[in-house]
Amino acid sequence: MADDGQARVRLLAPQRPFADEFVDFRVDLHDHGLNAATGVRTIEGDGLASWAKTLAESYAGWDGAQSWESLERDARIHALHDGRGHVMLRFVIRGPRAYEEAAWEASVSVNLDAGEDMRGLAREIEIFLA
Repeated sequence: MADDGQARVRLLAPQRPFADEFVDFRVDLHDHGLNAATGVRTIEGDGLASWAKTLAESYAGWDGAQSWESLERDARIHALHDGRGHVMLRFVIRGPRAYEEAAWEASVSVNLDAGEDMRGLAREIEIFLA
């Protein structure tokens, strides 16, 4: 899904466990010495596809951080634009009960080009959640 040659993020195995609006999937994070994974629960993706599309369409940049968070706080993404055509995405996962203060947390940062790389990521997310 997102890979800058160092850190890698994968979204895997989307499913509708109750045949309704809930969409569950797995998030895997990999970086130098880090391998972490957790299950994520969303309602129709919690707006992740439209959030990513909005970022991709804002290739000229934005002020501050733009963030997305899943329903049960088991996944977050923070996006920063450097104003020079690059976006840093920080993917954060928590488990096993992410809403609890004592839940573990792992994160990786992936750097992408603001134009085609971000458009490609937005397309992949849209297809993944469809």
